[in-house]
Amino acid sequence: MLHRALLWWCLGAAPLTAIAQNASTDTLTPPLLNDWRARFALPNGGHIDLNLYIQWWNVLNLRFAGYDGPPRYDMFIRRGRLGTTGRITPRIFYNATFAYDGVGKDSLSAAAGVPNAEDNTTFFPRDVFVTYSLHPLLNVTTGYFRPRAGKESFYSSSFVISQEKSWASFQPRFHMVGRGIGRETGVNVGGLQLWRGFGLMYDVGLFDCNHPRIVGDNSIWTPLLTGRIVAFIGDPEVTEYTLTFVQSGYGQRKGLSIGANASYQRRTQLFRDNTFGGVDAQLNYGPLDVLFEYNWMYRKNTLGDARFLPTTDRMLTFKIGWNFLFPDQTILQAVFMYSDERADEQFTERKNPFTGSDSQHVIDIGVNYLLRRDRLKLGLHYFSGGKDVFAPLAPYRYVNASVQFMM
Repeated sequence: MLHRALLWWCLGAAPLTAIAQNASTDTLTPPLLNDWRARFALPNGGHIDLNLYIQWWNVLNLRFAGYDGPPRYDMFIRRGRLGTTGRITPRIFYNATFAYDGVGKDSLSAAAGVPNAEDNTTFFPRDVFVTYSLHPLLNVTTGYFRPRAGKESFYSSSFVISQEKSWASFQPRFHMVGRGIGRETGVNVGGLQLWRGFGLMYDVGLFDCNHPRIVGDNSIWTPLLTGRIVAFIGDPEVTEYTLTFVQSGYGQRKGLSIGANASYQRRTQLFRDNTFGGVDAQLNYGPLDVLFEYNWMYRKNTLGDARFLPTTDRMLTFKIGWNFLFPDQTILQAVFMYSDERADEQFTERKNPFTGSDSQHVIDIGVNYLLRRDRLKLGLHYFSGGKDVFAPLAPYRYVNASVQFMM
C-alpha cells in the first residue's frame, strides 16, 4: 500500500516541479508583485480589487492518530477564497471575501493528523467589514472579522511561513467566539504611531458573540471585549494601520515586534469569566524569521446550582525560517515549527470537555519556494505530531506538497 500511495502522491506533486522548472522565465517572475492584481480604478482615485486565493494540497498520510490504517494519499483544496477588497476613498477600505475550504478532501485524509470531515460543498462568508480611517491613531472597523487577540489566530493563512497554521490559530478562536474560522460581528478601534526606529500599534474591540459554544441557550448576554498592543523596534511590520500582516520579512525587514493581547467575556449560560491572554514576538532580521507565541485560556465553567469549575488551557508556538534570496527575486525558505497545546491537567483523558481543548503537539519541517513572495508559493513539508486523547494511537505523520496562488 505504501508504494501505491507514494506513486499517487508523486503524480499529484508533479505539477509543482513543472512550475519550478519554469520559474526562471521573465513571464513568471517579474520584479514587481502588483501586476497580478485584478484592480479597477474608480473615478475618485480609489480602486477595487478582485481576489482569488487557493491552497492546493497533496497529502501522503504515513500514520494516523486514532486510526490504524495503511498509508493513504489525498489531493484537495485546503483553503479557497474568492472576494473583493478596495479603497473607496483614501479613508474607507472594505473587504468582502467568501471561502470554500476542504473541497475534494477524503474523510480519512490526515491533514491535521486525524481523519477529518470529508469533502466540503459550502460557500460561506469569511470576512465582511469596512474600515474608516479618521486619523492614523483612530481607525474604526465594523462588520464580521477576527478579533485582534491571538497573533496566529488573526494572521492570514496565506502569509505564514509554516505550511499549516499552528495550534495557536484554532483553539483560541473556539475559546473566544466558538467558530473555527474565528470571525464574529463587532467593532474595533485601532491605530499606529511610528517614530524613527520605534513604533506602537493598538487595537480595542467589542464583539457580539452568538455561537452556541459560547452563549449556550442565549439566556444570558454579555459582550466580548478584546485588546492588543504591539511595539515595533527597528523596522515596523507595517507602515500604516491595517488588519493584514505577514510572518516573513522576505529578507528585507530588520525589526522586532513584541505584542500582548487579551479578551474577556463576563458571563453566558455556559460560563462565568471567559478570559484569553497571550504574548508574542516576531523577529525578522535579514534572512532570519523567528516567531514565538504563548497563550493561556481561562474559563470558569458553569456546572449548575451556582457551582463553577475553573479550567486553564495553554498553548505554545515557535517558528524559525531562513530565506535564501536569488537574483530573480525568488526566495527559498527553510522552515521549522513546533506547536504544543495542553488541556487543563485535571482531565486525565487529556481533553477539556468544556472548551474542547486537546493535549497535542506538532512539528513541521519543510521548504517553501516563493516565486512571487506569497502570491505564488510551492511547499514541501514533513509533519510529525501526536494527539494524546488517542493514546496509544496518538502519533501521526504525513508529507505534503502544496501550491499556493493568490491574485
